[in-house]
Amino acid sequence: MTTGRQLRVAFYTVYVALLMMAPTLVSAPARYLGAPSDTALYWTWLALNAFAVLLVLAAARERPGALFTVVLFSVYILASATWSVAPQTSLQYGSTLVGVLCVAYLMSIDLNMRGVLVLLARVTVALSLIGLALYVFRADIAIYVDAANRANLVGTAPFKGLFPHKIVAGFYAATGVVAILATSRPGLGRVVSIITLLAVIVLSSSSTALVLLPFAVAIYLLTRRALDRGMRARAWIASLVLTAIAGGLLIAWTWSDVLGLLSRDATLTGRTVLWDWGLRTWAEKPIFGWGYGAYFETPDAAAVAYSIPEFRSWDVPHFHQTYIQTAVDFGVVGLIALVVIIGKVLVRSYRQGASLGSSVASGTFAIALTAAAAGFVMYLVPSYAYTEVVPLFLFTTLFSTGTLEKARRRSAKAERRSATRSLSASRRPVSLH
Repeated sequence: MTTGRQLRVAFYTVYVALLMMAPTLVSAPARYLGAPSDTALYWTWLALNAFAVLLVLAAARERPGALFTVVLFSVYILASATWSVAPQTSLQYGSTLVGVLCVAYLMSIDLNMRGVLVLLARVTVALSLIGLALYVFRADIAIYVDAANRANLVGTAPFKGLFPHKIVAGFYAATGVVAILATSRPGLGRVVSIITLLAVIVLSSSSTALVLLPFAVAIYLLTRRALDRGMRARAWIASLVLTAIAGGLLIAWTWSDVLGLLSRDATLTGRTVLWDWGLRTWAEKPIFGWGYGAYFETPDAAAVAYSIPEFRSWDVPHFHQTYIQTAVDFGVVGLIALVVIIGKVLVRSYRQGASLGSSVASGTFAIALTAAAAGFVMYLVPSYAYTEVVPLFLFTTLFSTGTLEKARRRSAKAERRSATRSLSASRRPVSLH
């Protein structure tokens, strides 16, 4: 690895770490220094993303197809500020998301998918270890303040560590376990890393994480088995869809028991109320949406939130649902784009199992599917709150597997041409002279 590439990988590592914990790391020192948290975050991301854009300009010839996708999405994201109900907010959040797309493009050039999974796993474990150490010493930054005053599974205050929220900590830990299983060899390091992430899930006691962990690991193991047996992508995804439908019907039938097991009320701590509100909001501007992060900047949003008893004690930052929030922010155009990206990532990561290796392909597939599933109860893609790692992972995978897909098609085309030439030659009449 050249020195330049090593420095870029170091930049990606810092970038991913900040995506996971920037609100925690940047906001607290800023307040102590008398600077507003929003201002500190804005200038931090402006500097990092400006540097990312410069790196993209230097590497613009590497993957023109992927670069075109970055430009296309960036133009739409930034243009959305022109019809946004809060243009400055949309422009600020949009510039951060554009930076994420640029870094995804760069990572797809410098790292293969194994390298991407290793980077995500290492950053997640490192931040978790630091957070757990702070939690042991009862540092305020590592403790999640629960509005309902609920304890975790061991009876202490919930853990959030350096992550901005306990549900985010649990999500990163669950997907981190899959990344470790997909890339690390059996040994002490692997055991310690997995135990660390399991401790995060137990101490955070996020119901979402407690469900996502077995789901993600099961998808990883089953996908690896399907790849090893040579099952085609369409057959595997179709089997998952049928299983999801059956599982959904089973959950609907046992809904009250499931809620009791997770210690949740019928509204999922107010989420169903938010989703209904979000759907009504989307219906007001269905095509292009309200603008990225713009709706909750309006007086109407504050008035609606205050009229709902469940939300009078805290500010509502989003609708706690990826697909509804994306539709509200970017309209049906953005929602369709999101679904297409997730679908492409799932199909390509599975289809490229031979090139990536079954473990890496299975890990990539499982993390993408876990994020897609978690999006029904979390706001993950694209999030101006604190989970930009998810769009970074999806776009990096999209660009990386896209290159492999093109190589596979060229190889298949060359094989067909060779077979055609061979067939033509065999059919030529043999001359007797």
